[in-house]
Amino acid sequence: PPGYDLMGAFVGSEGTLGIATLITLRILRQPETVQTLLAAFASPDEAGGAVSGIIAAGIIPAVIRFYCKTADDADCAEKRRLFLLTAGAVGLLYKQRASISGAEMGCQGEVGVACSMAAGGLAALWGATPHQVASAAEIGMEHNLGLTCDPVGGLVQVPCIERNAIGAVKAVNAARLALHRTGAESLVTLDQVIETMRQTGLDMSNKYKETSQGGLAVNVVEC
Repeated sequence: PPGYDLMGAFVGSEGTLGIATLITLRILRQPETVQTLLAAFASPDEAGGAVSGIIAAGIIPAVIRFYCKTADDADCAEKRRLFLLTAGAVGLLYKQRASISGAEMGCQGEVGVACSMAAGGLAALWGATPHQVASAAEIGMEHNLGLTCDPVGGLVQVPCIERNAIGAVKAVNAARLALHRTGAESLVTLDQVIETMRQTGLDMSNKYKETSQGGLAVNVVEC
């Protein structure tokens, strides 16, 4: 039957029955529309890269949700446009000069890049100069360098969900820091941090690139 398998919650491994003393329900509103997208890829690596982009996509919408929302819908739409254009430009730099695939760069190429993109977009929204926008994007990546991709059980849950949340917080803080800087005060440039990410990804063991063969994936074992 459809729905939750309640039998599994009451029957133990030896067939013993349990007694429920407390049940907590969470009611979610059904979406107005449901869309299914089918995509063809030339190789598993390309498909994995697309999934990596989706995984890291939680950071940018989160920052937009809390910092691009105003009472004026028209003004809000314009802010979102500026945010996305700037974030997209930052993302293109990573795509062209390094990679945005977790299978190639580890999680620094997923959450790290998304954090950098969101930081640059938010800085632009807050009226930053081009130098400050680049500085925000650099800060967002600098503190994600070396981040591994080690999903527990091969599922995009642990640590992926929390990393997106923390990545959004990092992006906001990076934008705030950048607004207090001038171009001359930035010791590390965006170009330098992108190249550093690329080199770090090439040096990183394949165990930490979406394979679930290292890190949390082997130390957090399901019983």
